Amino acid sequence: MGAEGGFSLVEILVVITIIGLLMTMGFAQVRNALERGRVQKCQKNLTDIGQAMLVFKDQRNKGRWPRESGMRFLLTLHKVRELTGRSADVFICPGTPSVTNDTGPSGEIGSSYADWDALDSNSISYAGRDTEAHPLRNFDDEIIASDDNELGRNHRTATNILYADGAVTSFDLDIDGTDILAEFPEYAETGLPIGPDCPHEPFQVLRVD
Repeated sequence: MGAEGGFSLVEILVVITIIGLLMTMGFAQVRNALERGRVQKCQKNLTDIGQAMLVFKDQRNKGRWPRESGMRFLLTLHKVRELTGRSADVFICPGTPSVTNDTGPSGEIGSSYADWDALDSNSISYAGRDTEAHPLRNFDDEIIASDDNELGRNHRTATNILYADGAVTSFDLDIDGTDILAEFPEYAETGLPIGPDCPHEPFQVLRVD
């Protein structure tokens, strides 16, 4: 302290610096917590889609997967009323706020999916199996859906994956994709381009459109 008991300029600057560091650390923790929540909600979405897909395949479609590809592979569940009403929100990843589930003229959530000719790759947040180029062989470890990353990656590092047996896992680009990032550093910002051009071969069986 100074001679009159006040704080010196240096002491004030030190306090301000410490407060700034604490705030930065706090913001980072909050941001990370929010991101973890979005990843977990997305995983829950894919789990619900996977369970509905298995019910459709095994109980309603004589053991056959949907014939459509890409997002329509997944939206078959809405078309056959396996996922309807508010449950159709499962097709929207919380990491893609610019994607909205248009309620359509009926006002029912997901009803806009009924017009298949009007669907585009921004209608949902997930890429579905390209059944034309990669027919499903009923192996449990085959990928049938993932985050699409088309509007920028759905999550900061993770890409959630749905398998044919209903299991959901994450591919962390910073951990599992170090070789990919070394060759394509731009993917650190954009995320993996899901589909036939993806450098991670397992994701080449999917389509965004």
